Amino acid sequence: MVSPTSMKAAAITGYGGRENLVTLDLPAPTPGAGEVLVRVAYAALNRADVFIRQGLTGPGVRQPRALPHVLGVDGAGVVVELGEGVAGVNVGDRVAVFPALSCGYCRHCRRGEQSRCSDYGLLGEDEWGLQRELIALPAASVLKIPDNVSLADAAAVPGAYTTAWTMLVTKGRLRAGERMLVVGASGGVSVAAMQIAAYSGAEVWATTRTAEKAERLTALPFVHRVFVTPGPGWSEEIRHATGGEGVDVVVDAVGAPTWRDSIESLAQGGRMLICGATGGDRPDISIREIYQKNRQIIGGPFGGWNDFREVYDFLASSGVRPVIDRILPLDQVGEAHRVLEEQEHIGKLLLRCAQTEDLIDEPTTTHAPHPHLEMT
Repeated sequence: MVSPTSMKAAAITGYGGRENLVTLDLPAPTPGAGEVLVRVAYAALNRADVFIRQGLTGPGVRQPRALPHVLGVDGAGVVVELGEGVAGVNVGDRVAVFPALSCGYCRHCRRGEQSRCSDYGLLGEDEWGLQRELIALPAASVLKIPDNVSLADAAAVPGAYTTAWTMLVTKGRLRAGERMLVVGASGGVSVAAMQIAAYSGAEVWATTRTAEKAERLTALPFVHRVFVTPGPGWSEEIRHATGGEGVDVVVDAVGAPTWRDSIESLAQGGRMLICGATGGDRPDISIREIYQKNRQIIGGPFGGWNDFREVYDFLASSGVRPVIDRILPLDQVGEAHRVLEEQEHIGKLLLRCAQTEDLIDEPTTTHAPHPHLEMT
C-alpha cells in the first residue's frame, strides 16, 4: 500500500472572525512507533472550535498556538496504516478517536480519568485536531466502533456525549423518575444529556430562547416539556410548573446569564450539573441559595477513557443515536462555524473529511432524532 503524501485540513491562519478559516493542503503524517494512521471520515464541531478561532483560551491551554492550527476535538474514521509495534489494532478497523491528551501514567490516567491529569489537554485545542483527512496518533487513543454504529454517528460522540455521560451518570448519579431541566437545550452536549436522561427513565424538560427552537425541541421524542425563556426570571415559571417544588437536576452549560435562574429552579437537595460557560463564567449568585436548600453544584468536564468507552457500549446496546443537524464538506468549515455561532442547529454539526466513497458512511437520520430511542 502506498502511503499518502498530502492531505486537506480545516485550519485557522489567524484569530478573530470566520475569515481566518481556510482549507489547506498539508503534508500527510506518518505513524511512528506505537501509532496508527487514521483516514478521518467525519469530524464534529464544538463550541470550543469557535472559542479557539476567536483567540479565547481556558485554563491550561498552551498558548500561543503556532499557526496554522487544525481544529477539531471529535472524529471517526478507518485505520489505514500501522506504526512499528502496534498490536490490537488492524488496518481496516473502524475507529473513534479519544481526544484527551495526558501523561498516561499518573493515578488519574491509570484509573481512566484523564481529565483530572495535571497534563490534561485536548486534540484540536492543544494539538492539531481532527478536521483533516489523516491523523497519526497513539494506538491507545482509538476505540473500535460497534458494527451497528455508523462512522458519522461515531464522530458526533466523543466530546458531547462523553461529557454528558460524565455529568449525568458518573458524577450526577441521575436516577429514573427524576425530573431534569436542560438550559439552552439545542447544543450537542445538551441534546446528548437529554437523550441519555430519557433513556435512563428521567423526565426531560428544556429551555430555549426562541419559539422556533422550542417547536423543534418539542418534536424530539425524548423531550417532555419545553419552556421559551428569552430573558432572565424564568425560574418562576419552572417552579410554578412543579407546584413550587422545583426540579431534581439542572444541566447548565450557559453559565453566568442563567445560573441564578438555574439554581432557583432546583428543588430541596437538587443538583446543578455544569460543563461549560458559553455565556460567561462570572455569575452573580447568593451562596445561601445553595447551602440553605441542600443544593449541589457538580462540575463535569470531558471525562476519561472509561466514560468514552461506556458511551459507545451504550449506543451499541440501546439503539440511541446522536442527533445530527447537518453534514457539510470539509471546505465549508466557515459555513459550519456560522451555523454554530448563530445557533441555528439542534444537536451536532459534522464535516465530511474523507474524499473516498467507501468512507461515506452516513447516519441513519439527520435533522431529526433517530427512531430507535426507547423511552422507559
